[in-house]
Amino acid sequence: MRSRFLAFVLGGLVVMAAAEAAASCRISNETNYSFTVTSGNTSNQSVGAHTTTSIASGKVLGQSKEGKTIGGFCKDGDQLVVKEEKGGPIMMPK
Repeated sequence: MRSRFLAFVLGGLVVMAAAEAAASCRISNETNYSFTVTSGNTSNQSVGAHTTTSIASGKVLGQSKEGKTIGGFCKDGDQLVVKEEKGGPIMMPK
């Protein structure tokens, strides 16, 4: 009985961890810059120039090879866009 309970609890934790890992938001990059992004607990995500991709939900920090930076926050299911304004990239809700 005890081993079944332990298996049930561990199974539930695995399902919750998988659901949390799958949490993501979509980001569209409309600039000529490619960014390496850290968001949530995931680093080294690539957001290429003129592409749309999914990144982990959470605090977002990104940097291009040219030294341009973006930052903000996204929740699961959010849609973001990176545009160039006043000579630099900005990230905003789509």
